[in-house]
Amino acid sequence: MPYLKWRDAQRLAELQKKPAADVERTSLEQGVLPLRYARNSSAISLEEQKNLGEARVGVCGCGGLGLYVVDQLARMGVGQVTVWDPDVFEEHNLNRQLLANMSTLGMSKVECARRHVEQVNPTISLTTVQKKWQASETAFIAGHQVLVDALDNIPVRKELAQFCANSGIPLVSGAVGGWYGQIAVLYPGDATDRYLYGENPDPRGLEKEEGTLPFAPAVIASIEVAEVVKILINRGQGLKNKICMVNLLDMEFDILDV
Repeated sequence: MPYLKWRDAQRLAELQKKPAADVERTSLEQGVLPLRYARNSSAISLEEQKNLGEARVGVCGCGGLGLYVVDQLARMGVGQVTVWDPDVFEEHNLNRQLLANMSTLGMSKVECARRHVEQVNPTISLTTVQKKWQASETAFIAGHQVLVDALDNIPVRKELAQFCANSGIPLVSGAVGGWYGQIAVLYPGDATDRYLYGENPDPRGLEKEEGTLPFAPAVIASIEVAEVVKILINRGQGLKNKICMVNLLDMEFDILDV
């Protein structure tokens, strides 16, 4: 398979007076794979890579889970990503959040995500919203093919699940706490959210009770991204009507039917 190097894409962009991202998209249409995706090519077909490049995914929350999700979506080549989060990095984020370091303390999480994606994959269109997801126009949110729940508050998670159900959007949901985590995909019309949260859940969620170890968000976010990709390319066995429970202390992965 022929590949296109980023440096060559930049040269072509200068000659054609267009963005290098457009050059890479055109190369995909012509059967030339950007070199950045070479290690995807045995598992993801050229057509599937093109589909990812045309996809639009929203990530609600830019903390322990959300930052890993955004990073991996960019590396996979998902063309348009929106991320919502009103917060800045604080010292207690340093143990687990991907872009939290001494130089980013006090900085906007979504702005740091934007800078990071520009360095990882400048062909991605990343829209950053330094607000809670509810502050966006509903039509804008509903324009996404998939939404990712990377929140840490159960009432807000339930509100997002209801919005997605009403809007006909699949919601990939993840949660972490201590050594543990869970992942589910909520499709419009199913009842998975009732099994996840019950009638009167503790609004703090598992993370507030158990804390979060640094490796747990990376594992759960990676599974969330895998589920997003499977939805976008319509391949594989997803977590429809299932909940994946992860116990990293005893290395147990259980799939529960709901």
